[in-house]
Amino acid sequence: MHFVVSRYLALLFAIGLGIGETIISWGHWQFAPLWIVDYLMVVLLLYAYYKTRKAEHVYTLLAAWAFTLGVFYMDLFVNLDPQLVPPMRPGPILLALIGFMLALSLVGFFSALFTVRAQQGAAGVETARRPGG
Repeated sequence: MHFVVSRYLALLFAIGLGIGETIISWGHWQFAPLWIVDYLMVVLLLYAYYKTRKAEHVYTLLAAWAFTLGVFYMDLFVNLDPQLVPPMRPGPILLALIGFMLALSLVGFFSALFTVRAQQGAAGVETARRPGG
């Protein structure tokens, strides 16, 4: 269950982020590293979705979610900095979207983490059942 949630959330998240970033940035692209990192998240999540199609390489999914979680964490709290000059502050709708994406990233990260832990537990049980293991 956790694996399916994390995997398909990665697909929907990547598609939504790619479209959303393009809509927000179209016509007034920011400093390149600020939008490149968003598309890097999209690529990593889509790659993780592809790599985990046979329920293998779940660490790829966990790493993609960890990177995405870190970026949205940083983005939210940089924008909440009280010393940020008012013209640089995003509006309340954009801040709410960033918070929502952070929450979705947490769900994806912990779903992937629970999957990894479950796979490790299952591998440990299988090793213990083998003769000589």
